[in-house]
Amino acid sequence: MRKEITPFENQVLKCPIKNLLKKKNNRHTRSHPFGRKRVEEQWDSFELIILDDESSATASADLSETLQESGVRSVVFRDTELDSSLLSTLRQFYDSGGLVIFFGIYGVFSDPTTLSRQFDFPQAWNFSGYTKHEYEMTSTAMEYTGYAVREQQYTKANLLKVPIQDRWMVAKPMPLHQYIEEDAGGLDGEAPDEEWKNAAETAKAGYVNYCDGLYEQCPLAVHKNKKGGRLAYLGFVNGNGKIPYIVRRLVTNKKKY
Repeated sequence: MRKEITPFENQVLKCPIKNLLKKKNNRHTRSHPFGRKRVEEQWDSFELIILDDESSATASADLSETLQESGVRSVVFRDTELDSSLLSTLRQFYDSGGLVIFFGIYGVFSDPTTLSRQFDFPQAWNFSGYTKHEYEMTSTAMEYTGYAVREQQYTKANLLKVPIQDRWMVAKPMPLHQYIEEDAGGLDGEAPDEEWKNAAETAKAGYVNYCDGLYEQCPLAVHKNKKGGRLAYLGFVNGNGKIPYIVRRLVTNKKKY
């Protein structure tokens, strides 16, 4: 277990979590997540706990004690094969209103389903793909993260199929006019003939299904329980675009940086 550190640097999501701890003169040092800020603006106002892949039962008691401290905001982990005592401790934190974040950096197909079982979700999460899209935040997400970021540029991510209430970011569909033109062809200023009109009607009829398919490709999913606890899955594999802002906002529960 790592305690009182926030060493998420520019490309943190490409790095193994166990390699992120920096030391200087045998003391933990803090660096600002995803970039540099002045010393007085470093992340010293909250506590983020990161579980190593090697964390075992020996860390469970320490973790349990630490999670009872008022300053703890979130716990990050990336391996679903947890020791049962560690999993129980995370469940207690989540069940009491805490935020638990899973970094799905490596896109293990079984992880989403395993997480939904481990944390007793009413509906299962499933892996839906690994590909590039443009993405947009849902209204549920922006109520938590604020409205400064609404979209994410074209980038790769591990994607989930989750219930609609758990979707925080979804693949962005192309506009209807573009979708129609891709199927029916461009007009280049000419009036449409019957063949074009028929093709356009067929495209319009399929547009909703096209959108529904994209809405089931979520790089960021968050399930909220009745006590206000949340479990988040981050499928990002890099720190492109607005991803750093989104991650900072999620782990700190703050709207300003």
